[in-house]
Amino acid sequence: MSDYKHKDGMGSLFPNKYKEKENQPDHKGTMTDLNGQVWEIAGWNSTTQAGDPKISIKQSKPYVKPEDKEDKKGEDLF
Repeated sequence: MSDYKHKDGMGSLFPNKYKEKENQPDHKGTMTDLNGQVWEIAGWNSTTQAGDPKISIKQSKPYVKPEDKEDKKGEDLF
């Protein structure tokens, strides 16, 4: 993903063009919470018990490659 940062309280989801397995998200993106913290977000297409379409979402801390963690040792990653 790019270095773009959303305004506080905003985010974007995009189709996951790398989806290979059913349990992987249908959509991926980022958001910035009201405190300015950046999060990764993922969404899965599904339906309610009544049969209406919905997107279930998950929020998580941004992924940092292990070698990037070593490069930033001693720095605050989040």
